[in-house]
Amino acid sequence: MDRILKIFTLIKSELVYRFNAKVKYRSHSHPIEYQFNWSNKCFNRIAVVNYLISISGGFKSNYLEIGCATNALFYSVACLDKVGVDPERGGTHRMTSDEFFLNNNEVFDVVFIDGLHEYTQVHRDTINALNSVKVGGYVAFHDLLPATWKEHHVPRVSGVREAWTGDCWKITMQLMEATGIEFVILDIDHGVGIIKKLSDEWYVPGVSENLISAEFDVFTQIKDSLPIYSFGDGLSKITRG
Repeated sequence: MDRILKIFTLIKSELVYRFNAKVKYRSHSHPIEYQFNWSNKCFNRIAVVNYLISISGGFKSNYLEIGCATNALFYSVACLDKVGVDPERGGTHRMTSDEFFLNNNEVFDVVFIDGLHEYTQVHRDTINALNSVKVGGYVAFHDLLPATWKEHHVPRVSGVREAWTGDCWKITMQLMEATGIEFVILDIDHGVGIIKKLSDEWYVPGVSENLISAEFDVFTQIKDSLPIYSFGDGLSKITRG
């Protein structure tokens, strides 16, 4: 009976996926599929965070992670003072990032944002993280480079086989217009972004209604204008000085 139920569930999931991808969200579909080949890259977000930790005080650094899930990153970060926030599992604090930042008084050396993959939430997490990181510190992001419209789509396409980046990429448009920070995207692990906070007088534009409604076609139009670098070149640029 369990085997039959499992097969039925898989068939149902496949049918839901096909309906959503081909019918329900047909108007959002886009033919471009980027061949990023993430699995062939030599680095991932763990390497990025540990490098930032190593130049920010090493094991004495203060680290905050938003969105911990299975703790694949959180358990791999080489410092002692670690705070992990996730409403469902992982980390050290079982709450939303909004709830955490509302009462947070700690200043961090490095913050990593990998929570709810929706633009407005990523925007709030960005503002809150910049308010909570020291000048000269770093805020990093996961999932800034969707490969297909299905990876990008919000809400997530039920049963989607690809990774889900959501529309996190939209924050990149505003970080390129921001002041008091430096920003790069590393072409690894679904796109890892890094902000260096240069001043307490920083500015990031507010939530954009145009970006809220933007679909994957907009990403394809702006992708080549993004500050995308290789792992080594991006880290050299963002950490210099």
